[in-house]
Amino acid sequence: MKDSEVRSLEKILLDLGKKQGKLQVLEWGSGGSTVHFTDFLKNRGISYKWLSLEYNKKWYDEIHGLKFADPDTKIILFDAGNNELKQRQTSMDEYVNYPKTLGAKYDFILVDGRKRRRCLVEARGLISPGGVVVLHDAERKYYHCAFPLYPDPRFLRTSLWAGRIQPVGIWRKVFNAIINQFYFKVHKARKL
Repeated sequence: MKDSEVRSLEKILLDLGKKQGKLQVLEWGSGGSTVHFTDFLKNRGISYKWLSLEYNKKWYDEIHGLKFADPDTKIILFDAGNNELKQRQTSMDEYVNYPKTLGAKYDFILVDGRKRRRCLVEARGLISPGGVVVLHDAERKYYHCAFPLYPDPRFLRTSLWAGRIQPVGIWRKVFNAIINQFYFKVHKARKL
């Protein structure tokens, strides 16, 4: 993630941390974000439980090795192998559906792994009232079909999108539409 994206997510986590007693976090796709944001929360005295789901054993081993002593961070492996083509062709149902089996609601969900569209659909039913679902690499149009599931969808950066499930008024919808159009144009200009 770029520094601007990291700062945007830190702000969301701080805002949620002020409102909640203990943040419940779900992350599809562990990595540097798992390490950075759990350390960020801990350093600011924000209580959390962080659940990260990973599909790549090599990446899992690396991140788990860094966070194994953190009792508030749990990383679970759903090994799809290290072959990118195989990962794309595998349904990875267990990886996508696992959080639903826990019966928990989450204040913050970060979608930054495989099967992102499906994870966005699943996240809709897992987010708590007032919570935020964030998608990294959101500029990829392939994911945009899931955005209408969220009444309050908005790009935060060109490749960072956030959705909330609370209904919003017409002015917020107009504001979001303007912001989203701006980021679409920025992304399109960067591709030229």
